[in-house]
Amino acid sequence: MALSISVISLLSVIMSVLAIYFVFSIFSKVYSEKHRRPWLFIGFSAIFLSVSELLRFFYVSYGLIIVNSAITEATIYIFVFVSMAFLAYGLLLEHLILKYYKGKFVKMKFVPVQEGTLSGDLDINVSNGNSYLAIKKDRKFLIEQFVMATKKGFQGFFISEDNPRKIRTQYDLVKTPIAWVTKMKSDNSAEYNKEVLDDNSDIVDPIEINDMISYIDNFLEQSSNPFILIDLNQILKVNSFYVTVEFLKYIKAKIEKFNGVGVFLINLDVISKNQEYELKEFLREFE
Repeated sequence: MALSISVISLLSVIMSVLAIYFVFSIFSKVYSEKHRRPWLFIGFSAIFLSVSELLRFFYVSYGLIIVNSAITEATIYIFVFVSMAFLAYGLLLEHLILKYYKGKFVKMKFVPVQEGTLSGDLDINVSNGNSYLAIKKDRKFLIEQFVMATKKGFQGFFISEDNPRKIRTQYDLVKTPIAWVTKMKSDNSAEYNKEVLDDNSDIVDPIEINDMISYIDNFLEQSSNPFILIDLNQILKVNSFYVTVEFLKYIKAKIEKFNGVGVFLINLDVISKNQEYELKEFLREFE
């Protein structure tokens, strides 16, 4: 029995050391991300709990005493209390974020995937951390390049004006998340929607800019090497130009932060020359 307890204590020490190592290894990736801050507090909780376990192990097994045994025991309990306080606060923050920011505990869609593992370069010149305005390039060609990118190391997200079933069939885009920009969500077309949607696609109303931002944020937080392609014509038609500009500036900043690629497709007939120049002030144009 004593041997079993010793083995368990030793395993607890090993797991405590590993927990501290893993917490510090992820801190650099989450400390600056607003909606990952709960995990900072959960990480601190793991550190304090691990330290209390280390103190308990050396105190019980080797008689290590800090000043005196009473203070040593009190120190252990204080570390456990602080650990539980950090954990409770971190879980409270995560609860509030899920409830009020990410849609009242609704499971988020749009899981990042890669379509394949091909090598080689694309026929468009894109680099990570940049967003591009596509007003003269052929839309079909750009979609094909986007599909190719999902097979060459990128994880794609397509906010499209075509229904997902058509996109998947026409371009062999099997798993990549697709948000269908259409007014159909407000229509009584539940059965039709069910037919054209799948597990990694959904409908978004072009006027619901905040929904698109939430979808993109969620995708970027989960993805590695993201590539976002957005049809903007319907969005421009139902929103003011300056609302759309602010939307694009936000998405551009997020794409830079996550070292991704963004491509925004626009027909010239939905914007004026002055609006075109304004977009070119902060977005790169394909040559």
